[in-house]
Amino acid sequence: MNHIESINKIVGYENDYSFPIETIPMKGMLEYDTVNCPDRIMIINANTNEYLGNHSTAYRPVTNSQIVDPIKNILADVSNEFVPQIKTYDNGSMMLARFTCRDIRIKDPSKDDYIAFQVTVRNSYNGVWSIMINAAGLRLWCMNGCTTADRVANFRLKHNGHFKYNFDHLKHSIDFFHTNEQRYMKWANTRVSEWDVERMFNKLTYTARPTIDGKYRNETQFYNLMQQWRNYRADMGATKWSLYNAVTHWISHPVQVSNPHKTVVERESKLISYMNKSDSLLKEVA
Repeated sequence: MNHIESINKIVGYENDYSFPIETIPMKGMLEYDTVNCPDRIMIINANTNEYLGNHSTAYRPVTNSQIVDPIKNILADVSNEFVPQIKTYDNGSMMLARFTCRDIRIKDPSKDDYIAFQVTVRNSYNGVWSIMINAAGLRLWCMNGCTTADRVANFRLKHNGHFKYNFDHLKHSIDFFHTNEQRYMKWANTRVSEWDVERMFNKLTYTARPTIDGKYRNETQFYNLMQQWRNYRADMGATKWSLYNAVTHWISHPVQVSNPHKTVVERESKLISYMNKSDSLLKEVA
């Protein structure tokens, strides 16, 4: 598949994310009596009255439109070919939106292909996700996300009624994204040892309680990471770029997990934390 085919296979779609919501008091029924619950509120779809979630009275929702619409406006200024992919889950209680810019891209160091700039947005009314805005890359050849440790590119906020995000930060993230081209090229030419790989995977799969053989790691996920590492090593060599792609594949395509959406966020956080450590193999800033 050439790079034109890879770019063109990204198809846009938009579920209804902008429906109005309403916060109402939470109540219950006991036979014919109504029981008030003064310390809880419910979020409902104001168009359909469908239940979306319940929270303490301190909860202050931020609507999907408050996040998505300004991002669309910013991207319209910087990209002529951004593709929105907006999906809602559980009757609209969760939203995952991705905006891939076909015309903002860097060269893939190992394939005749490109890595496209992508903004990912998560929001929920059921408490599963806080507000999350991430700007990074999408490796078109395999559809792996390219996690970055750049603090401006990773925004997270609880629903507390004080949503203040500088959407111009996305322009900074585009500048940072372009610097990754040389970084990824260097990683593609830097070899790593099996000891380094296992040491990194031990950190990413760390568990507080040891296994039967005394190892403090999730053996299933350690095995899955090693399998991806073997695949990418065979294809692109024993390099940092192969290692990075093995991990981002593990993040982007979770298997053997009960909640894939939650797992992706948790794994991204683990990788970002690892990349920010002084001894990280994938440290982005010297």
